[in-house]
Amino acid sequence: MKISVIIPIHEYNDELSLLVDKAIDSVINQKGVDVIPKILLVYPTIIESNIKGLVESQLSKHQDSGITSNNFYLVPNHSDESDYQTQVNLGVESVTTEYFSVLEFDDEYADSYIKNAIIYLESYPEIDVFLTMMIEVNHKNEGIKLTNETVWAQQFVGENGEMGYLNVNALKQYTDFKMSGAIIKKSDFQNLGGYKHNIKLTFMYEYLLRALNNASKIFSIPKIGYKHLATREGSLFDVYMKNMPIDERKFWFETATKESNFTNDRPIDLSKLLKVVN
Repeated sequence: MKISVIIPIHEYNDELSLLVDKAIDSVINQKGVDVIPKILLVYPTIIESNIKGLVESQLSKHQDSGITSNNFYLVPNHSDESDYQTQVNLGVESVTTEYFSVLEFDDEYADSYIKNAIIYLESYPEIDVFLTMMIEVNHKNEGIKLTNETVWAQQFVGENGEMGYLNVNALKQYTDFKMSGAIIKKSDFQNLGGYKHNIKLTFMYEYLLRALNNASKIFSIPKIGYKHLATREGSLFDVYMKNMPIDERKFWFETATKESNFTNDRPIDLSKLLKVVN
């Protein structure tokens, strides 16, 4: 198997444990693959007993499927930082495959996504990031919109006029691309410095800009492969969308554009932001 799956877990309670369980199920229940990808669970050490209990429950549930403890790799985060970016970067360090994918703990893969992704990996070995066509749903599991589909719209034709490629012009016109569930080449991700901890809200946008600025090739798989829970009450982006002023959002998009010219995670000058908020 060329792909490992990272599930970054930065919060946990009884309700969220059900969502994490479904996310793991969506990996184990993949169709059309001979080997299930290894699942790396990244978590703050304070919830380690919860995570070990979750794995034991999964092993019991899937014991007839040949799933063993070898299918899981636990990555405790001993630092004080347990945000999404830090968890992903830490998980990537433990990846032993050529590619990895990040499955958010309240999301799910389509049951044939890994099979379809492998077809594209073998057909386009030069690609560094494969974005998945994503359906965003609300807390009632009702569809809201498709995301990442605009690279297949005529006005967003990519490099050499070929559909499916993301380019900087498209990314600047339409910023709502998401890397959740994407298939990413480990070496390229690490060479670019991974996700930036100091970029809030727009860190995925910043990474895509940085990757394109450094000649990485990004392609969108034209099949719905991922279900993203976009409106979970209390989630990071739910809080952002409800409470963040428009000017503050603009600040983070402008900051992402500026910082995408640098590989390293630099301190962010918040003086302008403080003026906006106050």
